[in-house]
Amino acid sequence: MYNAIATLPGEMARKTLTAFRLDGNLIDGLQAVKERDGIAMAEQVRRAIVAWLASKRVTIKADRKRVAARKRP
Repeated sequence: MYNAIATLPGEMARKTLTAFRLDGNLIDGLQAVKERDGIAMAEQVRRAIVAWLASKRVTIKADRKRVAARKRP
């Protein structure tokens, strides 16, 4: 189903495809926000988890940005 993930040039996001179950009313709410604001459901869930972890005082390390390779003279 998900065999290709598009990224911008130079962008290497370290993300893991994760599946979990949500109640129908939560899906309906996520879908309503998607239709109204254009925010993907996965992004809404990611933001909610980040906010919840912050409320629990759990710090999350930011992904390290890759440094561009040096060009040899």
